[in-house]
Amino acid sequence: MKLKELEAKYNEQANKRKEKIRQEPSKFKRFWKWVWYLICFPWVWLFYNARDWRSVVCIIISFALWSASVWIFYLLYFLTQNAWFLGIGSAVWIWWISPVGSPFILLVTITAIGMKALFNKIKSKRYN
Repeated sequence: MKLKELEAKYNEQANKRKEKIRQEPSKFKRFWKWVWYLICFPWVWLFYNARDWRSVVCIIISFALWSASVWIFYLLYFLTQNAWFLGIGSAVWIWWISPVGSPFILLVTITAIGMKALFNKIKSKRYN
């Protein structure tokens, strides 16, 4: 499948999910379905778009950018052998991978979405 076909298929599935949520008669259930949809959106987008090599590159770049606060301290530790850098890097790493309070996957996904949108915009201007 080509990129446009994949995007069209994903958008069609997302619109079906949204329409199903809109048709929920109970406002309470509808609210919580929207909340669940917005929580799951980054994960669904990430797994669905990992099929395209451009998206994988965007995800890897955004992962490297957001995890720089960890690997820079580890790199400084290996260069200087100062245990403080190892401790700071480990503390930051534990916070990033903690399931409570860490927006790491959300930030990586949002950055990857933005980079892919920027690349698609540049690509569409180039071919028009």
